[in-house]
Amino acid sequence: MHKLPDGWVFDGNLESPTFSPSFRHSANQRIFADGKWTGEWKRDASGNPIPFTCHYILTAGVLNFCSDCTHALVGQLVPLPPLPEGFVDW
Repeated sequence: MHKLPDGWVFDGNLESPTFSPSFRHSANQRIFADGKWTGEWKRDASGNPIPFTCHYILTAGVLNFCSDCTHALVGQLVPLPPLPEGFVDW
């Protein structure tokens, strides 16, 4: 196990990594045009920005998207893709 800054732990496995604790990111939903952020937020009927949350646990190379996610992967298990060729260990 490798202890990382801010209390993170990495098991050292580059093929099927495990990190803990879970990762949770919250922000506002953004509006994109042609793949670029317009600088505007998606808003509800009252004009308030709509929140976005991505929360996952990475265990043995599989992302487990938690039930508080606000995107299409909520509740799904998604294997990480293979590392790019030539990736250098840290």
